[in-house]
Amino acid sequence: LVSGSDDSTICVWDIEASHSNKQSIEPVATYKGHSTVVEDVAWHALQKNIFGSVGDDKQLLIWDELVEDRKPVITVAAHSAEVNCLAFNPFNTNLIATGAADKTVAVWDMRNTAAKLHAFDCHDDEIIQVQWNPTYQTILGSCSQDRKVSVLDLSRIGDEQSAEDAEEGPPELLFQHGGHTAKV
Repeated sequence: LVSGSDDSTICVWDIEASHSNKQSIEPVATYKGHSTVVEDVAWHALQKNIFGSVGDDKQLLIWDELVEDRKPVITVAAHSAEVNCLAFNPFNTNLIATGAADKTVAVWDMRNTAAKLHAFDCHDDEIIQVQWNPTYQTILGSCSQDRKVSVLDLSRIGDEQSAEDAEEGPPELLFQHGGHTAKV
């Protein structure tokens, strides 16, 4: 289990280990790399020793449990505002999505994080969560404080569209649900 905290630390826990005190256990490892609140952490979907974290310092950090110094192996200035969430693609070992208070969803290739692969601007308020579809590798969902859920298809990036279709959003926006009455 991996957890992130408002104290800027990340802890890895072994919940299967035998513990003498069942009320309280100590973390197996503690990681420090963020300068402020850690907003989200996630294990890599395909590489069991890799996890990522994002935070109010606008950074995406990638960690490897096998690295002894417990420093991030990748550090990315990911967004122009606090980064709230991340998700590793369950099919492609190199893709990761992030969502932030700058109202954008970004997709990154972990082999080259110098620039985003793509940024999606389909929300009117900060992104709260991103999630890859477990069945289709190019489908990504996002939700926001704007009370909308967006479903995006990365395979449609760059597709041509008519002026009428462009008014409804970018070609990669498959669907947007706006029926919630509070943040999603």
